[in-house]
Amino acid sequence: MNGIEKKKKNKYFMLMFNAGDIVKILVPNAVNTGYDYRLSGPAELGSYVAVTIMGRPYVGVVYGMPDGRVAPEKIKSTGTVFPIKMPVTDLQWIQKMSEWTLMPPGGVLRLIINVPDAFAPPRVEALYSYNPDSKIRMTDARQAVADGFEANDFAPMSASDIQNISRASRAVINAMIKSGALVPTDARPIAADTFVHQYHDTGAVTLNAEQQVAADTIAGSISHGGFSVHLLDGITGSGKTQVYFDAAWRAYNNGRSVLLMMPEIALTAQFMDRFSRRFGAPPVVWHSNLTAAARREIWRGVARGDIRMVVGTRSALFLPWQNLGLIVVDEEHDTSYKQEDMGNYHARDMAVLRAKIAGFPVILASATPSAETLNNAAMGRYSHLRLTSRFGGAQLPAISTIDLRAERPAPYRAPDAEDGADETPGNLTPALCDAIGETLSAGRQALLFINRRGFAPIVQCKKCGFVAQCPDCSVSMTYHKRLGKLLCHMCGRTAPMPGACPDCGGAISTRGAGMEKIEAEVAAKFPGARTACVSSDTIMSRAALQRLVQKMESGEIDIVIGTQILAKGHHFPNLTLVGVVDADMGLFGTDFRAGEHTFQQLFQVAGRAGRGDAPGRVLMQTYQPDHPVLRAICECDRDAFMATDMAARRAAKMPPFGQLIALIIEGQRESALQRFCAELAAAAPALSGGRIMGPVPAQIYQIRNWYRMRFLISGDARANLQPVVARWVAKVRVPTNIRVKIDVGPQNFM
Repeated sequence: MNGIEKKKKNKYFMLMFNAGDIVKILVPNAVNTGYDYRLSGPAELGSYVAVTIMGRPYVGVVYGMPDGRVAPEKIKSTGTVFPIKMPVTDLQWIQKMSEWTLMPPGGVLRLIINVPDAFAPPRVEALYSYNPDSKIRMTDARQAVADGFEANDFAPMSASDIQNISRASRAVINAMIKSGALVPTDARPIAADTFVHQYHDTGAVTLNAEQQVAADTIAGSISHGGFSVHLLDGITGSGKTQVYFDAAWRAYNNGRSVLLMMPEIALTAQFMDRFSRRFGAPPVVWHSNLTAAARREIWRGVARGDIRMVVGTRSALFLPWQNLGLIVVDEEHDTSYKQEDMGNYHARDMAVLRAKIAGFPVILASATPSAETLNNAAMGRYSHLRLTSRFGGAQLPAISTIDLRAERPAPYRAPDAEDGADETPGNLTPALCDAIGETLSAGRQALLFINRRGFAPIVQCKKCGFVAQCPDCSVSMTYHKRLGKLLCHMCGRTAPMPGACPDCGGAISTRGAGMEKIEAEVAAKFPGARTACVSSDTIMSRAALQRLVQKMESGEIDIVIGTQILAKGHHFPNLTLVGVVDADMGLFGTDFRAGEHTFQQLFQVAGRAGRGDAPGRVLMQTYQPDHPVLRAICECDRDAFMATDMAARRAAKMPPFGQLIALIIEGQRESALQRFCAELAAAAPALSGGRIMGPVPAQIYQIRNWYRMRFLISGDARANLQPVVARWVAKVRVPTNIRVKIDVGPQNFM
């Protein structure tokens, strides 16, 4: 029984402890469930305290009563008891999240105490300012450094911050210091009140009738108090943001704290400007590109209760919130809410769990809600608020398909092709090219969507069939023409583009089309058009994305070619044409969610068209024009598609009508991996109401020289799988050269 459960069982249990009392301290590391310590001073349940484990310092929290397994004379004393504490409801949340995700409680606490300097005085380091007047030649890496400064309001940064934020090498940073692009400056810690803002409702927006109904429903939940979940289900451009801004203001004005959570790519300057216009001050933003000093001050400000409104990515959920009264999960369907590195959890689900324990409302906003959320709304667990019309009178775009079986893409001659060279096979059909030409003639902008980075995904010998593969991963390497190299999209390894086949000396060819190949075709077919490419390769910072947005808004770009980074969160009033180069790309994956994810992605990118005063048009090139996903997009009939998809899942007992847990076993030696998987399979329990499948090689068998095997545990919706899996894994000793990852509700089946 954990300390929190003991507290609830014993009505005489006091929240206060005295100096000398022995308590359980939960420490933020991945293996512990709490250790017994003797308090050096008075503390409360949830107080942050300094401790040491094997000489290493930690800050933990008072988690409950001691286990009593260690003799009192052997128990170490704590260090400082800090004046801030974690709400008891958060301790309960840690325990429940641990039980659901099978992460140890200490692993969950590590997500909360994720700022090493939060309890220490600011470090004095050598700091550098950015000198925009430097004459240094700007490479992509140097521009990423400049963008890192811009993202942090040009505040001085340490060399380690510059490197972490820009991902530039130390050699790049040293060269910029030597050239004068980075100038040493005085070490000044960030002021404690830098991120504290007082907000007010500027009244800048008047809600339409649909928005007002949704806002009033949510307002009622906020004023009455208690747990509730509201699905804010609105088509793209329907004004969902202004509805949840209204809710945020109501909760904030009632003295509660508010978290607006969104995917990283949606943290755009456009959103920040809308926030400032509504609330009279900029938001406090929490994301991965903050300096260590900024992270420290925001963390401490939230813990003190001085900062009560934050816009952030999934990690903002784990800030030390005081009196949290509302969480908004924007684009709730987005797969970036699923964390797979420091433990496996879904931030949307953990936000709902946190709200349920603490008793406050949650808003889940999306134009394409996930199947799980739609099912919860259908079952009456969530209120379902629908926005069916675009804000300001804009109309939904007309969406249609181009059948690639009947209309073949036209070849083209590259501008740099030698005389007599063959034409290059194209990827854009005449119908799509005609639509692009009409759009440009009308002075409008076009977006071409292809969710594949680089120039070509396959580099192959025409003679012997050799394919360039990553030596460290079980994937082929992608040719990136901008880099002039092959790149592995799993581990980042690069290699030179071979001039001839390394096996037989034959001619090397490229197969398939990536974003760069589409860019080359557009340049050949529309030589006067101003183009831009947008992917994680070309947009390496939020500042770079903002520059692109500004160019789109000012009309400096005619055709933008991009990956999913452009699928959501952007409002381009003059963009009237969206062309999907390969609508079939995600339709036939092995994941049972393939149809759902493809619908969400394509419907979201289609929603970029026609958001201004001119009607929009969407053309999707496909070999499968009758596929249910594409028909549903063309007819804007999400509900019919989801009903069909949900019926298939119900029959197969797949989520949300069943449960899945994945075990991913990784080893650096195949023989050791196979032996351990055999031991684990032999220890597998009999499962009532479910089954254990595997072990089988993972679809990507090798990543970064680690070989991978998978088990999949399935059960019906009411099966309590977590305790069974926890006892099973605990039976087998895990060797030091083996890693076991448990993924409850997996989203990735690779």
